Amino acid sequence: QKRDERTLKNTDVKVVDFGNAIYDHEHHTSVVSTRHYRAPEVILELGWNQACDVWSLGCILIEYYLGLTLFQTHDSKEHLAMMERVLGPIPSSLLQKTKKRRYVRHGRLDWDEHNSSGRYVRKHCKPLKQYMSSKSTEHEQLFDLMHKMLEYDVSKRITLEAALRHPFFDPLKGKKK
Repeated sequence: QKRDERTLKNTDVKVVDFGNAIYDHEHHTSVVSTRHYRAPEVILELGWNQACDVWSLGCILIEYYLGLTLFQTHDSKEHLAMMERVLGPIPSSLLQKTKKRRYVRHGRLDWDEHNSSGRYVRKHCKPLKQYMSSKSTEHEQLFDLMHKMLEYDVSKRITLEAALRHPFFDPLKGKKK
């Protein structure tokens, strides 16, 4: 299968729209982030902090890599099912804490893989490493970084500072623009 190759002419990134930005001491609304980049703790209404931005950036990195949105859905339970398909089961510790009980059954995500939505998820999502188009060091490092950014457990998710020190970015060190 031939891959649709697209090359960016300009790799500059512009960060815009800080409309929902808040300080740590300000009120945190229950839902934040663009739907497709929303972290599991936000969907499960477990509270959030800057770690949800790391998750969002992980989603954006995989989108740049694939040329398409990884979690293309407008339904929260389907979104969680997509995460499980790509990243493995959501830890029961997270599911036990959520007030969104309709998402959970017997300590697991309540998801029917055999209905139309389940078939859609199975067809359009696969484990993260299976999206890797090369086994080169750069690809391995990028996928390692994305895996650390898409960690379910907020306490284990890589911080932005640590992400910038990840070996994937080593070739950029020392380069001035």
